[in-house]
Amino acid sequence: MGIDLYIVRHGQTEENLQRILQGQMPGHLTEEGIHQAEEVRERLKDIPFQAIITSDLKRAVDTANIISQVHQCPLILEPLLRERDFGIHTGGPYISISHALDPSAETMEQLAQRAADFLNKLTQSSSSLFSLLTSHPLLVISHGLFLRVLQAVYHGVPVRSIEKMENAEVRTLELKPDMHFSISNLEETGGTAN
Repeated sequence: MGIDLYIVRHGQTEENLQRILQGQMPGHLTEEGIHQAEEVRERLKDIPFQAIITSDLKRAVDTANIISQVHQCPLILEPLLRERDFGIHTGGPYISISHALDPSAETMEQLAQRAADFLNKLTQSSSSLFSLLTSHPLLVISHGLFLRVLQAVYHGVPVRSIEKMENAEVRTLELKPDMHFSISNLEETGGTAN
């Protein structure tokens, strides 16, 4: 039997509106971003989550704190869920992820490996997070490009085949114990990061 993994992109940020490449910057929710998180909270309020696992970047933590107000479950900060590190490009204008980046930026392969590591951390019995994979669903809050890559790793498809997630969009995946994830089918192409 599988466990539902709900994945949510953080609410809209001031940097999203300014078309700034946030990467691993904190990010600041707009009023609309707060409202989006509140809408997700209402939509998911009756789901008995085992835990809420969030990126430790401010925009994701702020979104998680709003959503968690109606849930009696632990809130776990997980650095593996951070957005791609764009190195010297961070704080600059949006760029295509297929654009040639400075070597200071995290590669798509490194980002995909983080996504695979996170999924494997949930499904491998030797992992510290494995105990969360019980009969109750899990909620994960992260970032646009990271969640796109995570879904590509999960499905074993190129990143370009996964549609971009909007702010505060919710999608679900099913996890089973001892599933194993690798990055063999991913390609660095398509979309922008934020």
